[in-house]
Amino acid sequence: MLKVKLTWEKVLKAEDLIELFDEMTEFGSRVQAKSSSKISKEHHIEDNVYAVFYKVIAFAITLHKATKSLCEAGWTHITPILLRALLECTANCLAVIYNELPEYMAFKYLYHPYVKTLRDNKFSEDARKKAEYDIEQGIKNLKNPKAIEKAKQFVSEKRLEIFWFKPEEDGVSAIINKYGNSELKFTYQSLSMSTHAGHFGLFLFKDNSDDIDINPCENPEKTEGAILFSCKYLLELIYIRNAYEKLGFDSEYKRLIEKVFKFKPEVRR
Repeated sequence: MLKVKLTWEKVLKAEDLIELFDEMTEFGSRVQAKSSSKISKEHHIEDNVYAVFYKVIAFAITLHKATKSLCEAGWTHITPILLRALLECTANCLAVIYNELPEYMAFKYLYHPYVKTLRDNKFSEDARKKAEYDIEQGIKNLKNPKAIEKAKQFVSEKRLEIFWFKPEEDGVSAIINKYGNSELKFTYQSLSMSTHAGHFGLFLFKDNSDDIDINPCENPEKTEGAILFSCKYLLELIYIRNAYEKLGFDSEYKRLIEKVFKFKPEVRR
């Protein structure tokens, strides 16, 4: 059980926060299951877009669970790195669905590393041949003629961009600034201080930022914030999928976001 010291006056216990955390994990699993069922029956979105959502959100859920594990072990001050990765999951999905050809952008996300392998002589010939075969199969699975044309162009370009979403998008921050709200922008910028080991970011999630210690420690106030951050932004990512695929979880999202906001005013420091 998380060792969280509650500091607000409402009649809430640590178990309420953990219950909310577990609800987010369960909600994500239900949305995954509904999407899988819907695509098998209706094929409501392109295969590549489905694959991106399925893989990215599964990874986001593991980040969510890992955040709790770090907090329980006394490493709350390390969680900003995971939480920033959670926001990058959101950015990747936004870059796909807001493009005029989501199927093509999903192809780029999925096959960018294969193209990189194909062009890198450091990989074995067998590895490069396998990458080439996988790319060819990926193109064959595309349905939209424009997506097929752009995918072939992407694979044949002489210069491969470092980031999969270029040149359509400038960067993760640019994606978040373009498609996200002001809160998301601020949160991503704040968490980036930790990921880049900036001075203020080193102990951003320590109750006492002047406490320099290499050992695990309890940070009850920031632990509340870490768990709540993870709950909120995992929920927002899941809702992006729900809205795009029309999965019918709007009322469940509303119920859960209201639960998040019951905590939110009290954990801001």
